[in-house]
Amino acid sequence: MSKIIYDVIQRFEVENGVPRLVSTNIQVIEGGEDLMSLATNLLDKLDFYDKFEEKRTSQYIGYKLKNPRKGAKRYQLILAQRKEGLSISIPQEILEPYLLKLNFSINFLTKMPELKNVVTMFQEISKFYWIIPSQKNVFFDLTKEYRETFKSQIAGDFELNFDGIAYREAENAYSDSKIQNINDMQLIDIIQKKYISKHPLSNSLDNSDCCLKIGKGDIGKDKLFNYAYQVAINSKEVLEEFLSYFAKILMEQQ
Repeated sequence: MSKIIYDVIQRFEVENGVPRLVSTNIQVIEGGEDLMSLATNLLDKLDFYDKFEEKRTSQYIGYKLKNPRKGAKRYQLILAQRKEGLSISIPQEILEPYLLKLNFSINFLTKMPELKNVVTMFQEISKFYWIIPSQKNVFFDLTKEYRETFKSQIAGDFELNFDGIAYREAENAYSDSKIQNINDMQLIDIIQKKYISKHPLSNSLDNSDCCLKIGKGDIGKDKLFNYAYQVAINSKEVLEEFLSYFAKILMEQQ
């Protein structure tokens, strides 16, 4: 039977003599390798530490350029252990050019307090995905119906129109009996949950292993570092591909 040794760091705060556990950081130090260890070891093999300095805290490991250009003094990569997997955060402007962005453009009705009548407003709801390069053939197979839309691309902005559905949903929401019971953000949330999430393309990508989804529950803005997008990864293979891909891009900044 193999033996695994863990390094456990717990941080407490004491108030009125009562200790309270604030955070726990668990790392495998012998007999196995967790995702955090895999990530830091991979960065070492890529010579990432030649260009980046590391800062470890109980909550995350952050990386800054040793010789940053103007405006690049903040963390360029943040790793954090979470229950759903290893969280990786990268600045939005670095990540976005490599993402597939589906833009659902909708026109919807709204009731504005300063106006007597219901008026039409425009809203765009976007969903982001990182197509795993080794899985791009799976992506193309899933998107055969949209071949003319994507034209063999796995990144970029693509428009999908939802005007008709959104308009009908809004008409119902803003009928006389309901007009005081719903606001625009609630309506947008309804449209997103009821229609966009069930769109054949969106639904296929959300449930496929060919990509990482960006948005609620998967990747979103990092709450601690709001200039970055965050993704949770729980697969060693996906971690190796994602981190290798973007570590090289980050190293090319200097």
